[in-house]
Amino acid sequence: MPNDQTQNRIARLGLSVAIWLAFAGMVFGWAGEPVAAGQINAAARTKFFETKIRPILVTRCFECHGPGTENEAGLRLDSLAAILKGGRSGPAVRPGKPSESLLMLAVQHDPATADMPPKTKLPYREIRDLAAWIKRGAFWPNSKVPARPTKAQGVEVKFSDEQKSFWAFQPPRDPPLPFVKQTEWPTSPLDYFVLARLEPKGLEPAPPATKRTLIRRATLDLHGLPPAPWEIAEFLADDSPDAFGKLVDRLLASPRYGQRWGRHWLDVVRYADSNGMDDNLAYADAWRYRDYVVASFNRDQPYDQFIREQLAGDLLSEDRNTNPERLIATSFLMIGPKMLAEDDPIKQQMDIVDDLIDTIGRAIMGLTLGCARCHDHKFDPIPTVDYYSLAGIFKSTRIMLSYRVDSKWNATALGSAELKDRLSALEREIDRLDDILVNGNRSKMSADDRKRMTERLAEVRKQYDQLPKAMAVEEGHVENLQVFLRGNHLTRGPKVPRRFPQILAGQNQKPLGGKQSGRLEFARWLTTPDHPLTSRVMVNRIWKGHFGEG
Repeated sequence: MPNDQTQNRIARLGLSVAIWLAFAGMVFGWAGEPVAAGQINAAARTKFFETKIRPILVTRCFECHGPGTENEAGLRLDSLAAILKGGRSGPAVRPGKPSESLLMLAVQHDPATADMPPKTKLPYREIRDLAAWIKRGAFWPNSKVPARPTKAQGVEVKFSDEQKSFWAFQPPRDPPLPFVKQTEWPTSPLDYFVLARLEPKGLEPAPPATKRTLIRRATLDLHGLPPAPWEIAEFLADDSPDAFGKLVDRLLASPRYGQRWGRHWLDVVRYADSNGMDDNLAYADAWRYRDYVVASFNRDQPYDQFIREQLAGDLLSEDRNTNPERLIATSFLMIGPKMLAEDDPIKQQMDIVDDLIDTIGRAIMGLTLGCARCHDHKFDPIPTVDYYSLAGIFKSTRIMLSYRVDSKWNATALGSAELKDRLSALEREIDRLDDILVNGNRSKMSADDRKRMTERLAEVRKQYDQLPKAMAVEEGHVENLQVFLRGNHLTRGPKVPRRFPQILAGQNQKPLGGKQSGRLEFARWLTTPDHPLTSRVMVNRIWKGHFGEG
């Protein structure tokens, strides 16, 4: 026999079950003769829809989105099929996910969508009922939510033979020297190609430049300034056959060379000492990246290493503490325009990711990848799915500490473990004070308290700015992304794996997996010797810097 304590537990349990069943019966109308569980569920959901949801749609929405109506959005709300199909912005409802459903954002008058109804907001109880309906699966009598496809639709891409064979997407090769008549004129293989374009048009090569012209051209090209009079005199007096070679060696060995040619790169990768855009806050540590670029040119760093460090310097195998330059190099991913006052945190993050993809495409690959954020590229064979495959790599990278109004970018202390702990403590204190000031109006903060907190925040920020650190990325939460239809994160399509553009890396490439973002793999793929674009683009940049046209 159970003891008294056990009997009391059973009694309490039985009473709780009885109360719960009685409550369920009142809510869902379970009364009368027993029926099957499926019938109870269907009957309750039908009653909820007919008494709560359909009246809202008919009285609040059908005037513009009902049967026989037309509207700019192309949206109908008179059937489940129409709602799931949606309009110009995509499906109006995502069953089970009210927070991701455009219909809910519209009736809540969320800034991300147009307000619906446009003049007055729905009563709270109606908004609550719509949210409950969507969360329970958007049940509509005599209609079924289509099953999710087992294989993502829209991921497969077909390229034409013309696209696949385009010359820029083929690995570089050494072409044979063209035939020329004046075989005595060329002094290097490049001269053969120049002469081969001149001879068919009846043109003669330009005469050799004088030594005075030569030193002026070379110095302006490599240093950005004309030669000094004594430098001209010294070069004119040198009659040795390698006089020009020695001149070029001297110009390349000067720190001015890195300053001149580093500036070319900094312009391409949108270097600035602030974020521009709305708040235009200073990048207090951006100068470290500028100096890294200048030093890289001056020490004749191999271009493939230069690219790998900027994309994934924090992931290279060498000890980061003994080589902080690799961390500083990743400032390439940190600088650039950032809309820090953006109210929508997901949009803010994706705008930053878009800036990275667009910059990498233009600077390293010579492609406008950013066009594919909203639609398949209209000229280059870059489909939207490839954009979001790359976006997954950079969304899995930690660039900002948070995504909110006046969010702050990621930083890494340069030095001891104690210095890193100090940086983390200052970041936490900045975040705490900032949160107090942002929410001060809600807690009715006094003017004196606000002034005291503001002064304290300014002092902590000053300490933070004085700490030796770099704008540097880290690995973040690794994830694959869904395609954002028309670039709108509120309307999502199939999920795509992280990988590289298919026209270049192939359509059978293995998706990136593991616990890392894929930046290091991406950097290594870009710098393989047979990559068709990376070296071509840089050679053209150098050629343009010397001769004015790529």
